[in-house]
Amino acid sequence: MLVALGRAAAAPGHRTRLVDAARAVTAATRSDDGCISYVFATDLDEPDVVVSVEVWRDQGALDAHMAHDRTREFLAAVSGLVTGEPVMSIHDVPDPA
Repeated sequence: MLVALGRAAAAPGHRTRLVDAARAVTAATRSDDGCISYVFATDLDEPDVVVSVEVWRDQGALDAHMAHDRTREFLAAVSGLVTGEPVMSIHDVPDPA
């Protein structure tokens, strides 16, 4: 199982557009094969910081997600809505089942 953690800071005045883009990609992604969980949230101390927590069955499922047009469109849109580079880390963890 893979856990992908992300963090990005909304550019000034773009938080609402960033959140809207995250909502749209979330709704489409949660039904993807191999998607166990897909969540965006905001940092309680820094409301302009958006974090993501994704849980995928395996690398193949994550790769398929990254290949979707909607994912590529989301990433392209986000690049204009954030300050600096988003940070993402991927962790291979044992399946709890």
